[in-house]
Amino acid sequence: MRNARTISRTGVLTVGLIAALGAATATAQPTPPPEQPTLPTAQQPAQPAQPAEPDQATRDQARTRFRAGQAAFEAQSWEPALTEFRAANELIPSGRALVSIGQCLRKLNREIEALQTFRQYVELYPNPTVERDRTELQSVRGWIDEIEETVGKVQVSVAVSGATVLVDGQVVGQAPLGQPVELTQGSHTFRAEADGYRPAEEAVTVTGGQEVQVTLVPAPLQTTATVNLSSNVPEASAALDGQPLGTLPYAGEVEAGVHQLEVTAEGFEAVHLSITLEAGQPFNRAVELAPAPEAAEAWYEKWWVWTIAGVVVGGATAGIVLGATSGESMPDSDWTLGLP
Repeated sequence: MRNARTISRTGVLTVGLIAALGAATATAQPTPPPEQPTLPTAQQPAQPAQPAEPDQATRDQARTRFRAGQAAFEAQSWEPALTEFRAANELIPSGRALVSIGQCLRKLNREIEALQTFRQYVELYPNPTVERDRTELQSVRGWIDEIEETVGKVQVSVAVSGATVLVDGQVVGQAPLGQPVELTQGSHTFRAEADGYRPAEEAVTVTGGQEVQVTLVPAPLQTTATVNLSSNVPEASAALDGQPLGTLPYAGEVEAGVHQLEVTAEGFEAVHLSITLEAGQPFNRAVELAPAPEAAEAWYEKWWVWTIAGVVVGGATAGIVLGATSGESMPDSDWTLGLP
């Protein structure tokens, strides 16, 4: 029994010792640093989707269109050949189709389009592995150099941002243009169009291998009319739509449209006119003012009122004089004989 108690105590001590050692170990361990926020990883650029492998039907159709283009080219039917080569390239893009398209464009004297097509070829197929393709690339680069000798560049500046820029009637972009316009040598017409502006147009002579500049400044459309007002009365006052214009004569710019004109002057009848102003057109008007009719005189201002009053007052005075002397002998004097 004693041995059992001893073992039990020993076990308890052992367990306590292990717990104490564990606690000390836990205390001795360094506190882990706070968890750092996870930084977003840089997004990888999306890889362009690889075109699906064309099926046999598409291959056969592209081959048929390409051969049709070759036949039209040999027959010197440049437009049909161009149509067929482009159709073949849309079905299955290829360097041979691009080269053929460029050759058709040159035959049609569309040198700038041909130049752009050959540059596209060099960009898409810069590292040929087949000898035939390497020879073709060399030929294309030679054609590019040849065309560039006859092509000039025009740096176009337009005063109105967003204006549409046209060259020889064809839209080439919106202002500001990102790069110079390439044109074959010769005379070309540049035009800039924008809402609320008059088109600006200028002819430019292009020289192969050189760069020139052209600046187009569309003028704002005029929305006002020049108004000139006068009157037969000096210092007459004018108001337009209730807003004073000052004394006449008046000259100034007024927004086009229908307006209400009022001209006044002291002692004259006011004139009210509805006038229509056209943008860019002068408006001249001499306003005639008529004297105002005489104001009606009050009854006490009438001349005949005072005449009658004078007679009445005179008669009353005479009566008073006569009444005052009745029964008495009148003095022998001429002043009493003034009555009729």
